[in-house]
Amino acid sequence: MTIYYLIIAVLLASSLILGWLLMKQRKANQSDDLEIERTINYFATSLFGKNTIDEILWDVTKNCISHLNFEDCVVYLVDDERRVLVQKAAYGPKNPKDYEIFEPIEIPLGKGIVGSVAVSGLPEIISDTSTDPRYIVDDDQRFSEITVPIIYQGKVLGIIDAEHHMKGFFQPKHLFILNTIASLCANKIIRSQVEDAYRATAIRLHENNRKIAENRLAVLRLQMNPHFVFNSLNSIGNFILKNEPMKASGYLTKFSKLIRLIFDSAQSEWVSLDQEIKSLELYIELEQLRFNNKFDVIVNVSHDINRGSIMVPPLLLQPFVENAIWHGLMPKEGERGELYLHYWLNHDKLFMSIEDNGIGRAASAKSRTGRITTLQKQGIKLTDERIQIINDIYHSQVQAVIKDLIDEHGEPAGTRVIVSLDIKSTSN
Repeated sequence: MTIYYLIIAVLLASSLILGWLLMKQRKANQSDDLEIERTINYFATSLFGKNTIDEILWDVTKNCISHLNFEDCVVYLVDDERRVLVQKAAYGPKNPKDYEIFEPIEIPLGKGIVGSVAVSGLPEIISDTSTDPRYIVDDDQRFSEITVPIIYQGKVLGIIDAEHHMKGFFQPKHLFILNTIASLCANKIIRSQVEDAYRATAIRLHENNRKIAENRLAVLRLQMNPHFVFNSLNSIGNFILKNEPMKASGYLTKFSKLIRLIFDSAQSEWVSLDQEIKSLELYIELEQLRFNNKFDVIVNVSHDINRGSIMVPPLLLQPFVENAIWHGLMPKEGERGELYLHYWLNHDKLFMSIEDNGIGRAASAKSRTGRITTLQKQGIKLTDERIQIINDIYHSQVQAVIKDLIDEHGEPAGTRVIVSLDIKSTSN
């Protein structure tokens, strides 16, 4: 009986000890699980605001040291073309300054523990590196190493590698945590690469569109009304036939000077306001000669404008002045025609107005033939297109507002066009 009771007592004691051990192990496992969960949550939260690859990798290495008590952590990325692993981020002795790696190394794929994991795609824990011939000493000899691949859809993108001076330091929980972090990294890296590719594509598309727009703008700058050229040459011919060589010579001199200014301006995206005003005045003088001085012109430039430093798109006002002369002033009978140009500044904007006392747009439309109407519409359309391209390319906010003028009797009294744009200076 004594032996029987002794056996029962031993069994009971063993059961109690086993139960206590199991309970202790369960508590330890629960503690590990809680630690793992908290660590992974922290990494996930920390990575949430990181968008570039550099931000992602440096964040991982820093948190591996501060939250996992690693002594050294390095992240490598695979260079597919050169078949090597390149150190991209580090924390510990390899990182004496923020975002700098001391004497970064490259490891060929397949060489060392890191290179082997990159080829196999399988994580490894090395409890004693002194017994592993693959171990490569970087900045110092350490006896524990854990190496985890960063994999996306079966492709190894890089490696998370950590070391510790104690043998057997790295445990399965570290492997589980780093595997999870590597998975988070892989998704973030791919997303960053995709976003970078989209940005690069968008930049190339923008540059291509800009080049196309600039080419189109250059073409528009060169487009001068062929009727003006024809009529100018015709006027020179008439002066010659009438035996008025002085008038013909004067007209030809002004005409050639204007053509030269126009072609010079067409080579530039912006010209000084002074050059633009001179070109416009020369054009108006030619039209006055051709139409026997049927109208007067007044140019008023505000005293606070530096004509030499303010830049404007070349020949911007010429189509509006042409319309004012041809379709507003020339059909006018009785009262002498007047063309008034005014330039002024207001709140970092340049304003330029073209005002005539002609017959107005409504009467002009009734008196013109279909061909003339079509040509005028084409001219305005080209001008509108040019303004749109200028705004798209230079963000200049050029605007053109056309207003019909009415006298005190409610009758048409001409037209006013106001063109405004942000000031562009040669000093910028």
